[in-house]
Amino acid sequence: MNNSDWNDPELVRRLCDEAPVRDAAETGQRLMAMWPLTKPLYLENDTKYAEELQVRLTQEFAKLIIGDPELAQSVTLADADFVYEGAQSIPGRPQEIVDALVAANEAYDAAADYSDDGDARHLVSAAQKTGARVDYGEDAELTGAAAEFAQTLDAGDAFVDQIEQDSQSLGDPVERVSVALCAVGLAFYGAMQASRALAESTDGNLVAGMISSALYCNELGERHGVPRVFFDADTLAKLNRPMEPAQFVRAVAHAASLEWSRHKADVVWDPDAAKADAEEADRKREREELAKKFQ
Repeated sequence: MNNSDWNDPELVRRLCDEAPVRDAAETGQRLMAMWPLTKPLYLENDTKYAEELQVRLTQEFAKLIIGDPELAQSVTLADADFVYEGAQSIPGRPQEIVDALVAANEAYDAAADYSDDGDARHLVSAAQKTGARVDYGEDAELTGAAAEFAQTLDAGDAFVDQIEQDSQSLGDPVERVSVALCAVGLAFYGAMQASRALAESTDGNLVAGMISSALYCNELGERHGVPRVFFDADTLAKLNRPMEPAQFVRAVAHAASLEWSRHKADVVWDPDAAKADAEEADRKREREELAKKFQ
């Protein structure tokens, strides 16, 4: 298959029954079945989850922005949390790390409205925040590689929308999630391919396109009822390598399965129950240690 042939409904039909995609869909359906959330604890936990996801993702984005492997690996979750809370500098930490995290958060925030209005310029702005050069023509219209990137994002949204409409008659909710995941994954693939052209306008820097494409995946998913996914820096770098669309979607499905399982666990987490369990575990260990003394 030609790598440009990603928006193929037949490919969605073939992929949605594959084990990695089906497994992810089952995990996603268990998460989505909890909505609408009604328990105050669950609502609070979900808000915290969303905040922590931004912190986790911007940590990974910052690693890509920095580039230098040694310095990139020194970016901590605490660094990311400080910058998420508004820090412009962190005592004792390299300013290059802080600047990369600031850019990552600006890109994250720039992309956020896409899930509401589907305007691809939000994602172009996100790319610009992380180093892409964006050209504008008359009336502030996008031109060149940025315009082509935006057009691909629009095509992806239209593709997912059409697949979503076509799958409304499916009676199995897991199958509907599977189809939606495949469609979003393929649109993400198309964005990654288009971001290569965007990189050509930024002296070969692939980072801006990778980050904006990952943000597109999550905001596009949000538009179509697919939960957000976490991608670490290594995974994004691998996804940006040449590969067939099917291989790409399988990798996205694997990441989705892991994140959706974590999301559900985070939502239902009860600190009081966790404390009680920990205390019971301590008491059990003490009883076992005492019993050993009298053996």
